[in-house]
Amino acid sequence: MNLQGIIFDVDGTLVDSNHLHTDCWMEAFAHFGKEFPRDVVFHQMGKGGDLLVPDLLTAREMLRFGEEVKKMRGDLWKRAYMLRVQPFPYMRQALEELRGRGVRLALASSSDPEEVEYYTQLLGVGQLLEGTTSKGDAEFSKPSPEIFRAALARIGTDEARTLAVGDTPYDILAAHRVPLPVAAVLSGGFESAELEKAEFCFAHVEELVGEIERIDEYFNE
Repeated sequence: MNLQGIIFDVDGTLVDSNHLHTDCWMEAFAHFGKEFPRDVVFHQMGKGGDLLVPDLLTAREMLRFGEEVKKMRGDLWKRAYMLRVQPFPYMRQALEELRGRGVRLALASSSDPEEVEYYTQLLGVGQLLEGTTSKGDAEFSKPSPEIFRAALARIGTDEARTLAVGDTPYDILAAHRVPLPVAAVLSGGFESAELEKAEFCFAHVEELVGEIERIDEYFNE
């Protein structure tokens, strides 16, 4: 394989969580009297709270309850939402097939470490990975490139022969800033037109694996 490694985003890419995250943020904002159209909040998915909250609140609101809404959202997620997250079908088998082809794998997430560990166990892929990232590995979440850079250090592959996989425009921007080519997946709920800057686009990770020979040709330069 010309392709040495793949770095996977988690939410919306490997696990079906974007709509749950949207609901959780909306509930947290509503507690402070802020209501937004659901589509507005959904299209913030892929960012961490460090960027999502100031993108939605005014300066005065940030001073009044910006930090509180982030804390409440975190507590609410772990208490009422996280255990409802399910992996997309065949994710472990897909990653097993890639690992069997000699492709090194890592997860790039800016979630809390316990959340990343929970998802790794939920997917059953711990033994297939070179490593994972979490919130402490970056000062800023995507679309900052820091998380992908940290994952690249974990995976130990040449960046010119490494692919990023994600489901949001922020994954694409973050990866290109490294720079890494991107395979976007539609499983997170974003439309293909919103992901058009990716080098590849697939319905889901399983389809990506089925096209791995075509992807490998990209790196044959």
